Amino acid sequence: MRGALGRIARRLPERRRFAIAGGAVVLLVALVVAGGAAYFAVGQGPDADAVAAVEADPSVSVDRTALGTAVRDGPVTDSTVGLVYYPGARVAHESYVPTAADIVAASDRVALVVVVEMPLNLAVLAPDRADRVRERYPDAGVWAVGGHSLGGAMACRHAAENAAAYDALALHAAYCDRDVSESGLDVLSVLGDADGVIDAERERASRSNLPADARIVELDGVNHAGFGAYGRQRGDDPASLSPADSREAVGNVTGTWLAELGGANRDVESRPISDRGSRPASERGARSVSDRGPGPVSERDLRPSDSPRSSLPGERVF
Repeated sequence: MRGALGRIARRLPERRRFAIAGGAVVLLVALVVAGGAAYFAVGQGPDADAVAAVEADPSVSVDRTALGTAVRDGPVTDSTVGLVYYPGARVAHESYVPTAADIVAASDRVALVVVVEMPLNLAVLAPDRADRVRERYPDAGVWAVGGHSLGGAMACRHAAENAAAYDALALHAAYCDRDVSESGLDVLSVLGDADGVIDAERERASRSNLPADARIVELDGVNHAGFGAYGRQRGDDPASLSPADSREAVGNVTGTWLAELGGANRDVESRPISDRGSRPASERGARSVSDRGPGPVSERDLRPSDSPRSSLPGERVF
């Protein structure tokens, strides 16, 4: 049988043999590309129970649009602070809906957090999608852009190219490979001390890309996956805080910081959505990094350094 096949192959014109071989290579490449696309498209998360709890909360509205999922606690007006949020690589965008709700809860002004749905769950494929979010909510008075992990790195790239369109940049377990030190942006960087995924050396070296007054906060007991609700992440370290407590800690710091942007406090009495009824941020452990007292938020000598900037964003493991 093998000999017969060999004789047939020898009888085929050389050009045809090359065409068959080329077709086989193209088919193989197509299969690899399709497999890779399927791998990223499936994504991690979300934790259905955590998302359902947000949807059942009468104090927030959850709006699903073609751009992603928006979480807000009041009408969008010129006193609203908005945050466009990019998800981490291969993480379903709804995995950050619970985090968005905690951010909104911690803000003492009406807040809107829009978690963007990315093609193939990769923010690198649509780093400027925040533009469409701002177009959809033109009444918001203050805008920040940010994200988790690779999403944070892509948010930084977008902010670096469009600094005039934003007031601030929020990095969650992420760092900048673009220089925004003279951008005029307020910058918040939130890290977890149990994060086994982020490249800590590159993160530290990249702080020279941030403004001198950037606020950098490290959270005790929070790992890389603790910034969202998508389960365990390969390569991560164990967290001493539960997933829900981790997200609340992230939300406390981020929401308190958001409320400070623009300086306008909301009129709680005028809100059409009922009061959330949760503890105020000050009672949930969110403090300024200058507060060195005990608690889940701590300062770890986290001032922007003079280290040379990093040329690449990202993580050791996705």
